[in-house]
Amino acid sequence: MTPKLMRVLRKLYKYQNAEYDAERRVSIYNEQILSDKERDILQEHQWQSNAITYFADHDDVIEKLRSLKNSPELTQERILTTFIAGVGGSYLRGRSVLSAWSKLNNIAVHTYLEKPEYRCCWVCADHNEPNYLHDSHLQYCLYVGNAYSSTPTYAYLNLAHLLTQPVVAATAEDKHAFLSLIDLLRNAPDDETPGQFEKRLTAAKIIKGDVYTKRGILDSLARLGVIPNQFITLSDRAWTNFGDIVSCENQLKNTKGRSDMEMPWAGWKGRLKVDEAQLQKVFGAYV
Repeated sequence: MTPKLMRVLRKLYKYQNAEYDAERRVSIYNEQILSDKERDILQEHQWQSNAITYFADHDDVIEKLRSLKNSPELTQERILTTFIAGVGGSYLRGRSVLSAWSKLNNIAVHTYLEKPEYRCCWVCADHNEPNYLHDSHLQYCLYVGNAYSSTPTYAYLNLAHLLTQPVVAATAEDKHAFLSLIDLLRNAPDDETPGQFEKRLTAAKIIKGDVYTKRGILDSLARLGVIPNQFITLSDRAWTNFGDIVSCENQLKNTKGRSDMEMPWAGWKGRLKVDEAQLQKVFGAYV
């Protein structure tokens, strides 16, 4: 992703430039808003403006994701250095890959299970109906630093695209930013809440981006257990059902279903600091 291409995509993927496709329930973006030179840039980078991916049902999603499991390009080393490059900002797309990769490693074939609390699969959070997703727009969102990896669908699109991209290396500045983030968690006051930590993180100017792109990083670390929470133990090498994680939100004083702060990051408290054993297990080569 070059700055030149990103400027074109920012112009292309504007809400006002979208026409809704009611049959597929996706927005289609009109390239006519672009100049000939800008369209040439899309062609030069082989960027499809409206690549749409179809998922037949829940089982199709799981099958597609698991088909990537033995990809030799998706090594732990690559995922970790890509994530750290995302934290530091040299490769913003890297912020989303860690959680997606953890899903790939740990999800098992399972039957769609819906409970009254949530209209989705209790195990994985995905749905059991035909679904079209605008792959191109999702990739654009990932490249600007957003973290879409909450479902197997997003994890699949994320990692399938990563397979087509060159390997990136985290810079010294990226690694410093990651270690500074960890130290900020280690030095948290015992009564600090996730929201208070986010304000302190912003003030420290360690990571660029808005509260939501930063929260994506914190959520990824929480999903792998590096950032612990008060209610449930999570790990990089074990699956925990979506429903079991989010059900804990009912015990939180700071959410009660009304906040955009979600488990597992929402379950952290300052006294929990960092799970040092899990940090070493996952990021030992970097810490």
